[in-house]
Parts: sequence; structure tokens; C-alpha cells
Amino acid sequence: MIRLVLLSGWAIDARIWSPLASHWGTSVTVEAIDWPGMGGRPALADAGASDADASDADTGLFQQQAHPSSGLQALAKAMGPSLSSRDGEPVIWVGWSLGALQAAALTRHLPAPDGLVLLGMGPTFCHPNGVTTTALADFRAAFRRDPTRAREHFLRWQLSGEPTPRDALRRLRSLLTPDIGADHATLEQGLATLAGADIGDLLGGVPGHVSGQAPDNATPVPVTSLCGATDPLLAPAVRAAMDERIEGAGHCPMLSQPARLAEAIQRHALRMLDEGKAPTSRRGAHYGDRAAIDADREVQGFDEVTP
Repeated sequence: MIRLVLLSGWAIDARIWSPLASHWGTSVTVEAIDWPGMGGRPALADAGASDADASDADTGLFQQQAHPSSGLQALAKAMGPSLSSRDGEPVIWVGWSLGALQAAALTRHLPAPDGLVLLGMGPTFCHPNGVTTTALADFRAAFRRDPTRAREHFLRWQLSGEPTPRDALRRLRSLLTPDIGADHATLEQGLATLAGADIGDLLGGVPGHVSGQAPDNATPVPVTSLCGATDPLLAPAVRAAMDERIEGAGHCPMLSQPARLAEAIQRHALRMLDEGKAPTSRRGAHYGDRAAIDADREVQGFDEVTP
């Protein structure tokens, strides 16, 4: 039996994974875990400390040395019991969007999982041919002015790549009702992490593996990258570098293609365990040579997305 731990992204709690519930096979047990400050879970102490006077170039949780109380070490302590293997059962972490960045980074602070699935995320969130640093800076400024309105806009923004965005938005709102809300400082810190975090060094060693450095992690962690084929938050070259693209889905395949997503996660989890390594792909060329990316069209900016 394989234990899958599902980790959500910015401003959306673990209920986003609910549509996959009826599509899991008998070979897996599944647990969707909220990050601290999400889904009613207590936030990390001083979660917003690094953002009080932060620029848009900071790195949020990745500023662990400057802000140990709100850094990855504190996150690892909070998440460790939920992410660890139980009774020797293989465990695969599945991180989506911001959750993928944080999950990859935690492989250096916690006992290694048996595999890592990165969904809807490249080595960085910002990309010159995707969500630009300017677009994210504009969004962060909008969030500071009006967090509620900005969060609602972000939901529409990330759903713009689904086959029927309005239907996807209705499904998402239904899943997130009642609105438990999220800790404001946690959301601020999450945006800082999206702005500055770079897991390229973790992904740049053995192809298809994360170079974790936890004490019991002598070998790299197998990693697989997935995304929706029309994810509006990823540059075309980033999507092309993924191990698999889910057809008929954007940034939220759990809403538009839950069966396909569940099948892909399970298939890659089994493959990582059976082969002892992630599938080979073009990931190495993408992560290792960002200058080779074509002149792709930028995604819509914060003020350009319509309902």
C-alpha cells in the first residue's frame, strides 16, 4: 500500500482535492493535509515577520536563516508528523503550485519521501514567458490593498485555463463552502515564497530526482512533474518540460479532470517505487538552461482576467 499525501497551493485549502476521492485505486491510501495557517489550522508563529518591510524580491519561507521562526525549519517541524512514513509504508508527497515549491524544499529538512510529485509548478513560479515578476508584484500590491478582492481574483486567474472557467469557479466555490478562510500573514508569506523561491538547485542534480539532504536521505528522491496542458500560470516551455500534461485541464486539473489526474498520480507513484527513480524527461534541459526558452506569449496579468 502506498500512502499519498496531497498538499495544496496558495489561498486554497485541502478541500481542493475532494473531487479525486472516488478515483483512487485500492493500492493507495490518501490524505490531504493543510499547511499551517490554512483550513483552520494554526499558523506558524510570526508567519508574517519576513513580510513586514519586505520587497517583492524576498523569498518568504525560504528566508529561514534570517527568520528561523517562520522559515522552512519551523514548517518542517509543523508538517513532519503528517508527512512521515507510517509503519514502513511508502509515502509519496504530491505538491500542487505553491505546495510543490514547499514540498520540494522540505525534502532537505525532513526524512525523505519515497517519491515527490510536483503539480503545476516549475523550478520557480515567476518566469519571463509566464507569470512575470511584474505581474506577481502587481498582485501582491493588490493583495495588500484588498486581500478579499485579490484572493477572489486569483481564483479566477488560475481557473482561466480550464475548459469551462465559470463552471470550474462554481465547483471550487462549492468545495470551499463554508469559507474557512486563511491566515492573512500566511498568505502574505506564501506570495513572498512564490516571488522568490527557486528549487532549481534541488532539481538540477540526478535527472528525475530531488537532491534532498535529510540525514536518512543518502540517495536522491525520485520526482515526477505534472501539469494541465493549458495551465495559464506556466510558460509554454515549462509545460513542455513536464513529465506529463493532463489534457483538458489548466492549473486546477482536480476540478476539470479529476479522474485523469488521480490515475496519473497513482501511475507515476507506482512507477517511482517500482523503478527506484522518476521517469526520464526533458526536465533536465529545461531546468538547466533557462536561456534556451523560446519567446513565448506571457499569461494575462492581474488586471486582465475577466470572470
